[in-house]
Amino acid sequence: MKKYKSILLLLSFSSLPLTAQWFPKSKSFDDLWMSYYSKQNLFSQAYGIQTRDMIRTETESEEEDFLYYWKACGHPEIKDLSQILRFISFYDAILTVRQCSESSKDGLMQIEKQTKKKIFDLIVLPKFEILESEIISEELIPLVAELRMEWEKTIYVFSNLYKSHEVLFLGKEREYTLAINRVLYSEMPETRRKTLVLRLLQDMKQQNKNTYQLFYYSKQNPWSASTLNEENSESKKFYLTLINEWILDPDFDPDKLNDLKAFQSCLEEIPNTNQRIRILGFFGFFSDYGRFTTKDQLSFSQTNQSRIRYIRQTLFRSHHFQKRLENVLTSCKNSVQSIKEL
Repeated sequence: MKKYKSILLLLSFSSLPLTAQWFPKSKSFDDLWMSYYSKQNLFSQAYGIQTRDMIRTETESEEEDFLYYWKACGHPEIKDLSQILRFISFYDAILTVRQCSESSKDGLMQIEKQTKKKIFDLIVLPKFEILESEIISEELIPLVAELRMEWEKTIYVFSNLYKSHEVLFLGKEREYTLAINRVLYSEMPETRRKTLVLRLLQDMKQQNKNTYQLFYYSKQNPWSASTLNEENSESKKFYLTLINEWILDPDFDPDKLNDLKAFQSCLEEIPNTNQRIRILGFFGFFSDYGRFTTKDQLSFSQTNQSRIRYIRQTLFRSHHFQKRLENVLTSCKNSVQSIKEL
């Protein structure tokens, strides 16, 4: 009988409410996510929570595969094009030089045409324009408005964060844009269109949450830095090097120089040692556009260097570069202001 009494006593104690000071309620992920989007700063708890993760990059064997097939490819033009393609989609570049090395002479011309088209398709983000006159269902109107907002967050905001598993230039951004255009303007029953719009919305929201979650909670970084100070130092060095090159680049849009210089000044104001600011939050922006400003491209053929210049001109004048630059500048200014208010 005493045994049963002790069990009942235990159960009665376990049903008592837990005090808040011992078990503080943490913010929900939605709260953190909305806080980031509304304030646009670089606050992160990564270095207070997790151990360092490893980054998935091209392996040594993959690099060797590319070099092997590149040397085996006997078509100079395809070899040139593959050097550019690898900065946009490394795995497409491997496939291209492999096809070249295994193809007959008759097939090489087709591979060359396909590679040129692929490069153009992958550097130009598909046009996204919602035509209100084409939306005939009243139920769809608010959903499409929400879809536009989520698309803008995806393209202009969350793309600026660090994306460790990104293997294609603007890959997810292009995928969502094409999917939205297909859903909105293809012939289909309106009930099915609504279902697909809802799925796209859910998928984009989840993708954005995952991207921010990686930034907020994970220590993943391209340099395998084990401390925030080290990571901030490497991040800032990478960004400022690119900014200095862009300022001197004749292909950079002069209309955006003031914003770029303002961003440079803002970055220099953020101390590497601040434990509340994670400068890696700008990495996606610099990684995307900086891939076409690298030293090894100076060894390219004259034709390839002209192509790279065209790509840089196209990207620097794109709507996504302009909007993303505005967003990273806003985020940087908010971060500097938050430091001053501490």
